[in-house]
Amino acid sequence: MPSEPYEGQAPDPGDRDRREATGGDWVIPAIALAFTTYYLISIQDLVWEAKIAAVFVAVMLYLLIGIFALQTVFGLKRGMLRIDFSTLWENGPLFRIRVLLFGLAVASVAALPWLGFTLSTFGFLLAAFLWLERMPPKTAVITAGALALSGYILFIAILRTAFPMGPFELAVRAVTGI
Repeated sequence: MPSEPYEGQAPDPGDRDRREATGGDWVIPAIALAFTTYYLISIQDLVWEAKIAAVFVAVMLYLLIGIFALQTVFGLKRGMLRIDFSTLWENGPLFRIRVLLFGLAVASVAALPWLGFTLSTFGFLLAAFLWLERMPPKTAVITAGALALSGYILFIAILRTAFPMGPFELAVRAVTGI
């Protein structure tokens, strides 16, 4: 039986079960890195204020991912971490929720050209709240509606982000001229 390491001492490399799995921790940073890079490439037509805000957020995100990468490398070198992705699926119910949430996100992005930003965001949030969170329907509709409307106000009305126009955006434009 292996002995516990002293503080600051790396665990025995042969004792793989005691090292913390780190592979699954990289899913969200990898997706964030890809999305941020795509977003930076796609903001060429935005106003300069939006470009500055996007670059600032991207630099901060890249910096945090870099720090996380260094922490992972040092943890691997010290023998405290191991690359293992099994933590993503070893908890069956949690894995199911993750897959369903990913599927909802993909469906929301696929519906964006037809539904527009506001309705696709509302649909995504409503489905996630009802299906995954088991939220009461009235609360889910109010919460999803408030968040989607807030997104419309911020991204479309204020920042003038070039999201695809859907029925909601076209109706608001026809009524208000915005």
